[in-house]
Amino acid sequence: MKMESEAARCERACGKGSLVLQPLAATDGEDVYSMLQGIDQNENGFENPVQGMPREDYAAWLVRYEAYSRGENMPDWMVPETIYWLMDGDTPVGCGHLRHMLNDALREGSGHIGYAIAKPFRGKGYGNAILALLLQEARKIGIERVQVRANTDNERSNKVIRANGGVMYREKEGKNYYHIDLDV
Repeated sequence: MKMESEAARCERACGKGSLVLQPLAATDGEDVYSMLQGIDQNENGFENPVQGMPREDYAAWLVRYEAYSRGENMPDWMVPETIYWLMDGDTPVGCGHLRHMLNDALREGSGHIGYAIAKPFRGKGYGNAILALLLQEARKIGIERVQVRANTDNERSNKVIRANGGVMYREKEGKNYYHIDLDV
């Protein structure tokens, strides 16, 4: 399948070992916390509340978002979402969010997937890899058409989305909206 070959291509291009997605867990430690400090709070539309968060608040954030992945204890406006760390061997290099479904607000404003690579790891093919791997996870939970968004001026992210099968269907208020059809 195209998405699997894209992930394999990215691994070879990076010259790295195995790239995998690791779901957020309440037991995640300092390595993930440190990686998240390398992603701005609003990184081209990707929200990272952990950047600048006091270390003592991080454990509660992990517990809360682990519950959200199971659809538990969420605010009414949220949908279940799983947060993943892109791992290069034992090193976390990026963060991805996969919403299990969309409500009207998410359909209009963002989409199923958001991702960011920590600053020290950018420009090495990790963006392609994380999106390809997130698409595989979306396929596993039965999503047939993924919606993803990128800022219009974020050339790198738009290129990554198109390389992973994205077809732009709308531009609105400085944002490009894409659909990626999956074989489920």
